[in-house]
Amino acid sequence: MNFAPTAGRAQHPGGDRDQLARWRLISLEKQLPQSRLLTGIGTPALVSSLLLTLLAIFAFAYLSQGDSGGVPKAVVDSQRDFVHEISRSLNNLVIRSRDEVSRTVDAYNVRPDAAAAQLASLTTDQPKWRGAAVFGPDGKTAVTAVGEPVVLPEGTAPERAALPLVDNNAPRLLLVEPLGDGKLLVAELNLNVRTLRLNPRSKQAVMIAVPNGGRTLAQGTPVQAEPQLDALIKNAVEGSSRTATATRNGTAVAPPAGSGSNTPVVPLVTADAVGKFGFVIVSLVYTPITDAAVVREPLVAALALLVAAVAVLLILQYGLARPVRRLLGYAKAVASGNSPGEPPRTSNAEVNRIAVALGTLADRQGSGRSARRDSAPGGVPAGLIVVLAVLAVLGAAGGVLTTLTEAERDLPAQVVRDTENQASSVAGAVGDTLDGGYQKLTLLGRDHGKADTAQMRRALANLVDDNNRFRSAYLVSANGSVVTSAGREPLRPAGLLPGEGGVVLHDVAGRLPIIYAYRPLSDGRSLVAEFDVRYLTRLLQRVDGRVRVLDVDQRDLLDSDGYLAFEQVSTPPVVSAAAQALTGRPYAEVTDVEGVRSLLIAAPVALDGSAAQLEWTVVAQRPVVDFAMPGNKLHHGALLVVVVAVGIGLLLFSWHYFFQLRALRGLAREAAALAGGDTTRVVSPRVHDDIGAVAVCLEVCRQAAVHGEQRLGGAARLRGTEGMPTTIMTKVPERGRGGRRGD
Repeated sequence: MNFAPTAGRAQHPGGDRDQLARWRLISLEKQLPQSRLLTGIGTPALVSSLLLTLLAIFAFAYLSQGDSGGVPKAVVDSQRDFVHEISRSLNNLVIRSRDEVSRTVDAYNVRPDAAAAQLASLTTDQPKWRGAAVFGPDGKTAVTAVGEPVVLPEGTAPERAALPLVDNNAPRLLLVEPLGDGKLLVAELNLNVRTLRLNPRSKQAVMIAVPNGGRTLAQGTPVQAEPQLDALIKNAVEGSSRTATATRNGTAVAPPAGSGSNTPVVPLVTADAVGKFGFVIVSLVYTPITDAAVVREPLVAALALLVAAVAVLLILQYGLARPVRRLLGYAKAVASGNSPGEPPRTSNAEVNRIAVALGTLADRQGSGRSARRDSAPGGVPAGLIVVLAVLAVLGAAGGVLTTLTEAERDLPAQVVRDTENQASSVAGAVGDTLDGGYQKLTLLGRDHGKADTAQMRRALANLVDDNNRFRSAYLVSANGSVVTSAGREPLRPAGLLPGEGGVVLHDVAGRLPIIYAYRPLSDGRSLVAEFDVRYLTRLLQRVDGRVRVLDVDQRDLLDSDGYLAFEQVSTPPVVSAAAQALTGRPYAEVTDVEGVRSLLIAAPVALDGSAAQLEWTVVAQRPVVDFAMPGNKLHHGALLVVVVAVGIGLLLFSWHYFFQLRALRGLAREAAALAGGDTTRVVSPRVHDDIGAVAVCLEVCRQAAVHGEQRLGGAARLRGTEGMPTTIMTKVPERGRGGRRGD
């Protein structure tokens, strides 16, 4: 192995001591580690200050958009959800009705001579049907008819069609189905919108319109014929064919009489097409507009962040970066044999201790003995300096948090009313699902009540396959045992069934509520269909926020946010809202729920039908801060700025702690030990930055203390020993495969 010659034999320029010191300094600087782009002692402060400046610019630009005036977005959103829910309900109604007509067509194709009975079976006890008729091939003459007279428009093609009629404030839909013998079955369906609680102060109206311009009032305040308003409604109806839900608003007008307000209002029209059946649900409200508000909080937030950026830069520059740079200059002078003078005194405690240790080593190099120096030179610990910089960032974040996070406390009346209608629709959907399941089970018992086990199994399988609401269906014997089943394994334990049929909650214990419908048959057997809890829970998710179904004893049966079944609900506002809903009085209030300002709505699941005996209520709860109100937007933006600012503070602390503070503290300990006379430990740089360069200088001083002055700057760092020749060793031959050790 080749070793570099010793520094004592190295040729250096001249014999003058000052020139030698300069040569040593130049040589030393070439051996020191150099800081790179992200390893400089001042880089973390610079990067953090730059990030805070960019965050200040973003905060000012983003938060200044808080309130631009006009129609509140929360009203627009609530109207869109309100109209979409009505559209979905009517779409489901038309799909179910068309399926019923299709089954009637199948029955007619098998027995054309029983057309009258088949039409009667379709419409009897179903008020949704206005009438039904079988027309001849010409489409003009009704061969057989039941209910109100059905008139087929002229020019109707003999094919499957859905024709909306919007005259005389009686919206209807003609469902046309071709029959096997060339005739046409036409059923007239009433497009009845469920009873809504509309806002009379906003002159709200719900209409059913068709793209050709016709419309009819379904519920609410009659709409006056005005050219501008008619054009606005027509524009929204046409827009619904291009987007899921179209919204249009007109120009500001005086508030309606009796509204109790002097704020100008604008007509807001929202339209949503019902499937592909050719008609549109339209809602018209007159909503107050808000003026654009000029707020100073965004400027205050930006200034706070800019002050924090400057504070971080100054604290770390004068408390860490500059002291380390001064220390590095002093360490180079000591390690190169120059006269360093007195150790620098800085604001950094660790830097001062290292400087004192270097001064002690310099004294030993010059005179062989060290002057007495202060072992505690003072200064602020580097960790505290970094913490002060981080506190400046967190202080700015706290200022933004306290200034800009006051959310809205109330909601527009229109938003409350629209959300109430949505929650009532969900409650009605749960009730219709349960009651409709019982009706389907009743029809199955009527049609297959005397079927054998194999036929009943097929009928039950068809029932489960055609209805996602059921998880399983089965036939129960007179003693309560399961005879045959379809779908998943029944959850209900074997046993006798109570009462005469209906919808039942099996028990109030267990991991899941067991909800089932059952219908006794004439021979003592019974049909049972269990409802799918996940299907019922998905119905609750139609409304934003947390939606629960509570029983009469305020136990949680279904929950859109996850829950423990049958958990007792004890929150006073929720309990009182559910109790009021059971009396038939709607509940919709903005109140405090467990310390959170929330919109709380309660509605009964069913007041009549087979599900009414359950006495369940739907309770919807949504924090006010979740609505798209101007104050809430400012609140959310402020929280975003605070989170980013806290992230910058954590980045600042982590960067300094892992890459600078630990290295500086370790170097201070090693410098103190070296100044105390311990020259056995090698001082190695941990990072390649200014602190690492100081560590190299300390190592040079340690080597000089052990081996003499020749080890100062300019000496080769790998020192050999004189008289150590280079030896060429003989190559050891490879051992044979069959050889033995020692051969």
